[in-house]
Amino acid sequence: MHLNWKSGVALPVYHAAEMNEAMQCKIRAATDDDLLSALLHFSEGRVALSAYQRFDRLLTAVGRHKEQAGKLRGDDDSPLCFEFRQANYRLVSSLHALAIEVEEIRNEIGSAWHSLRKATTGDLNHRYRTGADPAESGLDAIGLLVSAVKPMLQRMATMLSQHADEMHELAIRDADFQAFAATADSIALEQFDSMSPLEFEQAIASLVQRDAYCVSQRNGGARDLGADVIATAPDGRKIVFQCKHRQPGGRPLGSPVIQTLNGTARPVHKADIVVAVTNSSFTSPAHDLAREQDIHLLFGPQLRKWATWGIPLLAVLNIEEPAVPAAA
Repeated sequence: MHLNWKSGVALPVYHAAEMNEAMQCKIRAATDDDLLSALLHFSEGRVALSAYQRFDRLLTAVGRHKEQAGKLRGDDDSPLCFEFRQANYRLVSSLHALAIEVEEIRNEIGSAWHSLRKATTGDLNHRYRTGADPAESGLDAIGLLVSAVKPMLQRMATMLSQHADEMHELAIRDADFQAFAATADSIALEQFDSMSPLEFEQAIASLVQRDAYCVSQRNGGARDLGADVIATAPDGRKIVFQCKHRQPGGRPLGSPVIQTLNGTARPVHKADIVVAVTNSSFTSPAHDLAREQDIHLLFGPQLRKWATWGIPLLAVLNIEEPAVPAAA
């Protein structure tokens, strides 16, 4: 055995003389193979531990970004609120999936490291003799796993970059909506609440006209037969509105309103699209009947999108624009 006695490492001195004697006996009996095997084994453990720590740091970073993304909230009043939330949800979901992959690899490396620890009590010389299979140390497997670090870091960077671009685009669109809301063409829901029933009908007619529809009837009356506002879209489709104004805190509109509208809108007024609009809300039976009879209910957030933010009526009602005929 060859020792460099100029080394700064000193032999430990234990309180128990028996321990000092036992250690000195082991050192005196150690061979070059023993020393090299111990160094190799120690080095393998350090390399494995370093690999584990790399994935542990990556897992911490992913978790931090996931936590931050989970706290992101869009403006509840923005017409893009749902899109903001969807973008944040996609990022959180992607980061969660990545975190699972990173944790699995980290734990697999941890298992290999623990196997190395157990091997400490075995015959290290045997493990490192010429011709021994290096795969027994587990470092080969760890090496393959470590190669996944850079792609995972790139995936995380791509997720964050794509989310940032998406949020930037949404912010620009939201700024346009905010700018529109400051114009005279925008009507806030609170303004509807302070209107009279007639003013409410006329406001709906002005919004229809804002969408470039031709308004043939701006308000109802005693003999309106369920039609307060009637308009024709540029594509020729006829739209009939029943307008129901309620004082703030009033009861939701029930199915009789829908029944009346259904009995006249198409049979009498020849409507292609039928809309019941209110500054209040509708009961569940009213919703059920409206779905059965293909009548659109316009209130609350949907009314805000149209009136306040300027989103076209058909887009708010999720009605497809007619197909444009192909050029001959």
